[in-house]
Amino acid sequence: MWHAESSRNSIMDAFELPDTLAQALQRRALHTPDRLALRFLTDEKDQGLVLTYRDLDLRARTIAAALQRQAVPGDRAILLFHSGPDYVAAFFGCLYAGVIAVPAYPPESNRRHHQERLLSIIADAEPRLVLTGSDLQPALLQMDELAAADAPQLLCVDTLDSASADNWQGPQLQADDIAFLQYTSGSTALPKGVQVSHGNLVANELLIRHGFGIDVNPDDVIVSWLPLYHDMGLIGGLLQPIFSGVPCILMAPAYFLTRPLRWLEAISEYGGTISGGPDFAYQLCSARVSDSALERLDLSRWRVAYSGSEPIREDSLNAFADKFASCGFTPDSFMASYGLAEATLYVAGGKRGKGIPSLRLNAQALARNVAELGDGQPVMSCGTGQPGHGVLIADPATLQVLDENRIGEVWASGPSIAHGYWRNPEATAKAFVQHDGQTWLRTGDLGFQRHGELYITGRLKDMLIVRGHNLYPQDIEKVVEREVDVVRKGRIAAFAVNQDGSEGIGIAAEVSRSVQKILSAEALIKIIRQAVAEALQEAPSVVVLLNPGALPKTSSGKLQRSACRTRLADGSLDSYAVFPANNTTHQNRTLSTGSDLQAQIASVWCEHLQCEQVSADDHFFLLGGNSIVATQVVARLRETLGIDLNLRLLFEAPTLAAFAAQIEALQIAASQGDSQTQNAIVRLPGNEHLPQSLAQNRLWFLWQLDPQSSAYNIPGGLYLRGELDTTALRTSFQRLIERHESLRTRFYEHDGVALQRIDAPGEFHFDTLDISDLPSDERQTRALAIREEQARLPFDLQNGPLLR
Repeated sequence: MWHAESSRNSIMDAFELPDTLAQALQRRALHTPDRLALRFLTDEKDQGLVLTYRDLDLRARTIAAALQRQAVPGDRAILLFHSGPDYVAAFFGCLYAGVIAVPAYPPESNRRHHQERLLSIIADAEPRLVLTGSDLQPALLQMDELAAADAPQLLCVDTLDSASADNWQGPQLQADDIAFLQYTSGSTALPKGVQVSHGNLVANELLIRHGFGIDVNPDDVIVSWLPLYHDMGLIGGLLQPIFSGVPCILMAPAYFLTRPLRWLEAISEYGGTISGGPDFAYQLCSARVSDSALERLDLSRWRVAYSGSEPIREDSLNAFADKFASCGFTPDSFMASYGLAEATLYVAGGKRGKGIPSLRLNAQALARNVAELGDGQPVMSCGTGQPGHGVLIADPATLQVLDENRIGEVWASGPSIAHGYWRNPEATAKAFVQHDGQTWLRTGDLGFQRHGELYITGRLKDMLIVRGHNLYPQDIEKVVEREVDVVRKGRIAAFAVNQDGSEGIGIAAEVSRSVQKILSAEALIKIIRQAVAEALQEAPSVVVLLNPGALPKTSSGKLQRSACRTRLADGSLDSYAVFPANNTTHQNRTLSTGSDLQAQIASVWCEHLQCEQVSADDHFFLLGGNSIVATQVVARLRETLGIDLNLRLLFEAPTLAAFAAQIEALQIAASQGDSQTQNAIVRLPGNEHLPQSLAQNRLWFLWQLDPQSSAYNIPGGLYLRGELDTTALRTSFQRLIERHESLRTRFYEHDGVALQRIDAPGEFHFDTLDISDLPSDERQTRALAIREEQARLPFDLQNGPLLR
């Protein structure tokens, strides 16, 4: 059941393009004064605060009149509110007065780190006033910069008398006049204020109206939880419904984040047709909304579920669509949205009701900046460019336009492109360039076009170039997130670090307090480096373990990868462990007793890895090895040992002991004339002191954290009809265990090194539970109960067996 938020009248709803957003609201207030403009949801107990167009216009004129008494058109006013009605009214009050609005947000605390961004914005914008609410005024006055005699004046808009609205005089606004400054996120350098004009706003809102399909669906209802100080929440979530004359249901970000179900409940209750957010919002709902809540949700009217502001992940969308399919949600509702503040907001987008296409690319070609179909990670389409605007791909070095399927920097042009950065001509000249007689925005994003669709592959400034190969930080972050379960999901950043004059990989990851107490930093750093090394043949040069909440992020929740590097250098990252601790990777290493072959290999490793000593359990890539050095090492060993050695062998057996064992097996095979085995992974001799694989090592760490956990159990069941031959079944399992060593493997530690032991074949313990005596209506229930009980019993990885 949903509330109809509007009743349409074709004459009153005829869309007439306004010159400014202020004019759009004034027209709505004149022609449809009592129609719902905004509904703010505050808790589950009521229907929230409702503002009609008349109400919003009155509030805007009240604030504008107060601004006109203290400022002139072109002056700046900082907006400092929690998301709510006052924020909306203050923004429109600035537009009504011709004062340049500067959206911001209150500092999270009175700690200097939280205040720095606001203070840098104030220093750059030089505002005449700070608009806020009386609830925030005492905290703001505790900041010396806002309490000083020359500080901008604080104006509490909730204390203004609405009778003063009649004193407002509408200014003569031009399309090129600046409407507001959207400060780009940044904490390590001065944020840049993007100058968005009134003409930019109108042009971009027109694109969004068309892209969302509101121009042909006048009964749409928009639901938004996005922050109003952020461009997507302000321009897409708030201004678009007022521009197009459709109802808007708003909630504060905290209202959604504390209970994600509220977002979906609002869509369900108020018949929301357009809503969305960054990828993490869909992840959060999939993880946090209980199955019992699904039957109360009706998402069948949700026609545009846009995803933007951060990379779109196919697995996130699939998980969301699967979970909420029973509520009427369809994956065709997903719509990609690509934009940035310098283009006002919207640059490219998908088509309503068509879903989001994806491609899988060839990883090797991608490293050469060519988009070829392959079997790599999926890349999601960001849709197509919009009417009256242009999108092209250019070589970031030569600035030459590239053909389809070539990866380069995304450029955008058109009437939505902003007027540069506030009082920053140098940055403006770098980002806003001339080409073919018009201004083009260099977005800093890397991507390509294919059949008219835009695909984003990464950020130019975040991309790592390691020995001529492009490494995308999001790919590295996915490896750590997938392989290292104990780090906080979504709280991992990969960034470039300087390593002897060339780029290396840096990883920063947040770790919960509980994990810090039971897992050593040294062990966790090792498993992170090993996970990345196994995936990319390049171990991180730097690993930083952070306390919860320490990862630098923007106001919209995006990772600030470059800020990790900068703050690591100046020591301001809230870390509890850093690798390397003192710029040396190999400390106190001794060569374990081993064969002459091990010593020969270790000598070659030391020569090429520039280290003094290597121990038997050392990992080639963790010592600083990479694909180039691996090629050199294998070539040298081929010459030294006189055997045909495949490079793949080092990638698949990267520890010294395992690599030496493989080479020894090859030597034995070669001496016996078995040439067919020389390029294959062969059986290791013996069953003691075998190194664990990456997956085994990860499971071993997790089991030590919680030996009673059944999270990694893999239960299976089989229904058979007819008489069961238990002797044959037991024999079949016995043969399987004898054939597969992994079913006879146990984990243990020796001298602090995690190892595996393969037990000799033995008798398989086999239990038979006969429930045929139970009444027929109880057998199924009892069988299910037994299955659930057995599936939840933990395994003992140290003592085994790991099969039952």
